[in-house]
Amino acid sequence: MHSLNVTVPSSTGVAMAGTIDQPVHPAEAYAIFAHCFAGSRHTPGASRISKKLTEYGIATLRFDFPGLGQSEGNFRDTSFSQNVDDIVAAAQWLEEHYSAPQLLIGHSLGGAAALKAATRPELKKKLKAVATVGAPFDPAHSVLHYADKIHEADTSGSVVVTLGGRELEISREFLLDLAETDPQTYLPTLRTPLLLVHSPIDQTVGIDNAQTIFRLTRYPKSLMALDKADHLLTRQGSAQRAADIIGSWATQYIDPEFVPEPTTDTTAVSYSARGTRFGDVVRTSNRSIATDRAKNSGGRGQGVTSTGLFMSALAVSTSQAVREAARGMKLDDVRVAVTHHDGARFTRAVTLVGDLSDAERAQLLGAASRSRVDTFIGAATIETTLV
Repeated sequence: MHSLNVTVPSSTGVAMAGTIDQPVHPAEAYAIFAHCFAGSRHTPGASRISKKLTEYGIATLRFDFPGLGQSEGNFRDTSFSQNVDDIVAAAQWLEEHYSAPQLLIGHSLGGAAALKAATRPELKKKLKAVATVGAPFDPAHSVLHYADKIHEADTSGSVVVTLGGRELEISREFLLDLAETDPQTYLPTLRTPLLLVHSPIDQTVGIDNAQTIFRLTRYPKSLMALDKADHLLTRQGSAQRAADIIGSWATQYIDPEFVPEPTTDTTAVSYSARGTRFGDVVRTSNRSIATDRAKNSGGRGQGVTSTGLFMSALAVSTSQAVREAARGMKLDDVRVAVTHHDGARFTRAVTLVGDLSDAERAQLLGAASRSRVDTFIGAATIETTLV
């Protein structure tokens, strides 16, 4: 996974700070993540979900709304409707510089904004899927906790509230915009496949919000429970589980923009891993393996080493050779441990479990040293060409 910081123009021209989390190989699809009310692109929900989605081949742009995080602008001058416009602006920027987003994700109020943005004509034709996490049905829900201060906003034009230890000024216009937003007018017009991820124990935005959204929207749609998760997804592993739900669901709808070169059991192809010095993604038998050098060898330790791949191949090949030779014997299990000591010196320890005679054990040990990988060692012919 590689993260790239970018600057994205908002709907009003204000510079928004963004980060694109990319897979190590070319992205199969792009997504946009809208963070929660008064949060930023670095909140657990935004950062952890976006990073985890790279494992599904999805590159995600997460950005700070104006006046929040590292973006320019004043939060007092923003509104929910402007946030919706900012999502559209971010999508247009992403399409211009990378690729049109196929997936739109929003957390909490960002989820409410994503739902409305998904009904905009600028996005309707290109979006393949929309997912929300802990989204309120009514966007005004986000400020109901400050109901006692609304009168102050009516009187003075704004009200200062403290969120996460930071003071934010909410304008009267912001509140009016929320009050005038009626999700019942636009949710039924949503035509994009929808996934609602919500915690049944969410004390900030109750599960009934997801149920109401579900009732108002059309199929295809899904509602998935994110068990034991708090609203901000701060509990260890909850954001990653949300990402797994979203990633596995979205793959049925997105159109892959990058299709890895097909490989058979007799070929292996490696691609340099983006954002690494020695990392690669190697594909064989149409499966991918992330590889890298160890940190003490100049790598980042973000994948299996080439030595590890060799030891793994030797261990697997040995196990298969033993089981093939054990036909008719009472072999219950076989364990092979290969250890690299130094230079080209390895040891291989074979453990046989079962009701076996001494002769049978000796026979299987002999088979272990005649595995397919053993036949390659010292006998392989490798011709290298420049393509």
